[in-house]
Amino acid sequence: MARQPIVSRTIQTTKANVLCIDVQNEKPFTQEVVLPRTYKDEKAMLKKIKPMVESDTIKVVHVQNFVVESTLYGMTEEEFIHYAQILPPRKANEE
Repeated sequence: MARQPIVSRTIQTTKANVLCIDVQNEKPFTQEVVLPRTYKDEKAMLKKIKPMVESDTIKVVHVQNFVVESTLYGMTEEEFIHYAQILPPRKANEE
């Protein structure tokens, strides 16, 4: 079988364990959240996490711990063309 060309990209993600409270049952619990990119501090992470996790009954309280991971992602060129969004051409540097 012939080798298929692939498109690959290494992406950094932040995996965080977040302390949440279920306000209906008055019980704390920990939820794992995976965020794209890295963040400078806990406040910046919480700002990104809250819209993802919070609801009328669940409130985010604190980032207990986090780890930054680098993962290599890839797909065939056919899959890439099928799923990718077409962007406008990049502007050349005028020198």
